[in-house]
Amino acid sequence: MITTHQYLNKYPIAADSEKLIVGTIHPPDIHHFRLPFFYGNVRSIWILLSEAFPDELQPPLTLDGILNFLRNRKISVSDTIVKCERKKETAFDKDLIPIELNYKMIDEIKHSKIKEILFTSGFQKNSAFKLFYVNILGLNITKEIKEKREVITDDKIFGRPIKLTILYSPSGASNIGLSKTKLYLENKKQYEKSTRPVYDFKVDYYREKFNSS
Repeated sequence: MITTHQYLNKYPIAADSEKLIVGTIHPPDIHHFRLPFFYGNVRSIWILLSEAFPDELQPPLTLDGILNFLRNRKISVSDTIVKCERKKETAFDKDLIPIELNYKMIDEIKHSKIKEILFTSGFQKNSAFKLFYVNILGLNITKEIKEKREVITDDKIFGRPIKLTILYSPSGASNIGLSKTKLYLENKKQYEKSTRPVYDFKVDYYREKFNSS
């Protein structure tokens, strides 16, 4: 099964954007998406951001509402894969076989005001950060990058230094793993009265990451 990205050309990185969200590629069944946009299948990242910024992104979630939110906050969205094959008909990165990577993203970033790129998956096979950092930029992931979940690029790559941040995945399936991380355990006490402590922590985490300059 071949999947060709349906949103990269329609929604290029805006020249005035200061932040960029980067994933891999959308699942194959886009006709069943709840929204015709990046992460439109289960909308997990948009639900998180609507809770993190309730005055700016209000339910019900609509394409226009999301685009306005992104435009107002100077955020663009892109992906690392233009075309891929799938070993199985799933949305899992591990089942992808990349055929064409999004090298065009490099020039789009150069001609934008991007200061930070936020990746929705990190170090596993075919993850967004790994494909971008290793396969597109040709760099090596160090132990320090894995520990800090961030790195600043050499200014020669994009003409200026850009912070690369690996987010904890917006997917609900990632909450079990997140509950065991050092960062969550250090902050666990403040969520002890919550009925959804890990999720509330993630909302606060996303608010902090998307507010930071």
